[in-house]
Amino acid sequence: MSGATLDFRGEPVPCTPATLQLLACAPLLGSVLGAAVDLGLFDHLAAGALDAEALATRAGISVDGARRLLTALVALGLVEQEEGPRFRNGPLAAAALTSGGEDSLVPFLLHQRRHVDSLFAHLDAGVRTGRPQFEHWPFVDPARRAGDPYSELARHPDEYALLMRAMDSASRGVGRLIAEQVDFSGVHRLVDLGGGGGQVALELARAVPHLSIELVDTPPARAHAAGRIARAGLSERIRCTTADLREDLSGSLAPADAVLLSGVIGDFVAEERARVLARAVRLLRPGGLLLVSETLFHPERRGPLLPALLSLFMLLSTGGDNFTPDELEGMLRAAGLSDIRLCFNGAQGLRDLAVARRPG
Repeated sequence: MSGATLDFRGEPVPCTPATLQLLACAPLLGSVLGAAVDLGLFDHLAAGALDAEALATRAGISVDGARRLLTALVALGLVEQEEGPRFRNGPLAAAALTSGGEDSLVPFLLHQRRHVDSLFAHLDAGVRTGRPQFEHWPFVDPARRAGDPYSELARHPDEYALLMRAMDSASRGVGRLIAEQVDFSGVHRLVDLGGGGGQVALELARAVPHLSIELVDTPPARAHAAGRIARAGLSERIRCTTADLREDLSGSLAPADAVLLSGVIGDFVAEERARVLARAVRLLRPGGLLLVSETLFHPERRGPLLPALLSLFMLLSTGGDNFTPDELEGMLRAAGLSDIRLCFNGAQGLRDLAVARRPG
């Protein structure tokens, strides 16, 4: 038992009986964090230290409830207690748990509560049946459920907008790292298929000044991305196109020097994933690069925990999956690609990257 470890994303930690107790309490801890975010406690503390009474008044909550929640947040190391007692955000909470923090995870945490927790509450049913469970989202009418989760989210603009903000948060740093790991000297035009809210495209455009990008996604995603791109002053270099990447786009998009699939192909079941890859290859000029950014398992699916959790989320939502390096390499070779190179980025907290070339 002393040699057991828990591997989240390439960062092993001891797995002891205390670790198991912590895992068993994980839903409770998530609820503590989620309630604090929902109630805006970290935002109220951003301006300075407050006692429980003042915080309760600002947040519109009970004094007793504020005091108990603050005690839990202090125990989690997120809030610091001063004399008085008064409470203030710790460094991590100030950076990641306030709405205006430069590394804010607030959209991701709200997405977790709205779109993830409600699915994992039905994990037993998903495992038993092998079928998605997104009809259990709190905003879904089971009698009118759409055929796939993205279509269902599109019926609820606020929920789709939250998903886009969460994906932007989860993708922070991915584009910057791709720019470091890929030689873009011969790449002038890149198509970002399923580019979502535009976070990766924005980072790539900033890191590679000569690069022109065409972001392709559904209407609500395109609208979100276009707004961010305009605010960043990059509309001349990043064009947004409405299209379904499950369709053949070779007749409507110009050939590209590179095509990016960032956090995309894991959404699809195996047959559709192969078709998406084949369509992406058809968009490449001979000698062009396909870039696939995904969170990979270790060989033989021996961890880490993060892709295992994502795999279960895909079971409960889209029916897709995560995969091993060998599985991804096999998919790319089956799509007719060569010169495959893999970059493993889990230790940096970012998605892994596969770079492959369409033969000339």
